[in-house]
Amino acid sequence: MYLVTGATGNVGKEVVEELLAAGEKVRVFTRDERKVARWGARVEKAVGDFARPDTVAAALAGVTAAFLLPSADAEGHEHVRGFLAAAQERGAPRVVLLSSFSAGSPTNLLARRHAEREQLVRASGLRWTFVRPGTFMSNTFQWARSIKAERVVYNPHGDGKTAPIAPRDIGAVAARAMVAQDLLGEALELTGPELLSTPEQVEILARVLGTPLRRVDVSVDAAKRRMIEAGTPASLAEAVGELIERIRAGNAAVQTDTVERVTGRKPRTFEAWAREHAPVWTGG
Repeated sequence: MYLVTGATGNVGKEVVEELLAAGEKVRVFTRDERKVARWGARVEKAVGDFARPDTVAAALAGVTAAFLLPSADAEGHEHVRGFLAAAQERGAPRVVLLSSFSAGSPTNLLARRHAEREQLVRASGLRWTFVRPGTFMSNTFQWARSIKAERVVYNPHGDGKTAPIAPRDIGAVAARAMVAQDLLGEALELTGPELLSTPEQVEILARVLGTPLRRVDVSVDAAKRRMIEAGTPASLAEAVGELIERIRAGNAAVQTDTVERVTGRKPRTFEAWAREHAPVWTGG
């Protein structure tokens, strides 16, 4: 039995799909059973919350490996601690932690949070694998509102490049780490197959959608203000701003071959992934 937390998120749902496709038994940990109804009887449902230790312990019963996706906020540390304590008491399953590429060089708040959570897992004595993706392709879903309303993408990243990765490729690596033991003790740094700037992604998306899109460059401060106005805590907006500055400076232009090495298949290009998800930006 394999336990997946965060099964309704962009990565968690892909982990579930990969495990099911491989014929594995899957249990999902969720606060709302209705949100995982798509899988019907194909998965077991463990209803609970990281803040309720009894439900965490019940979800871990009989589990061989667990995919751990803690929340990004400060409470995520306590959730990790509680989860690990329950795992130690419930058969010590392997833990596959969704971390971040930035954890390898924790120079800002978000990176430090990920690095600290990795250290909690290391110190637990449990067997582990860290999955460290870089920029998610799904971050571009944030452009949907301005594209639908104005055919505009607001760009705080300048011409800085990243190698964005599809959530499905992250999920495939995580699922492989759960079922196999040859990746134990590894910190798997994941990227997509091509270095792209935001302007280049906008050009690709315009081609995919068949409509002209404008790019409007904005400052990092303006981007942080928009995040705060949308309800993002100020401390988190500041941390994201630090990551944006790193991209603007050209310090995030890194690629790895980890997805292909682990899964045996090349990661998706941004254009192929965008074609699969075009209705997100068109409303169709």
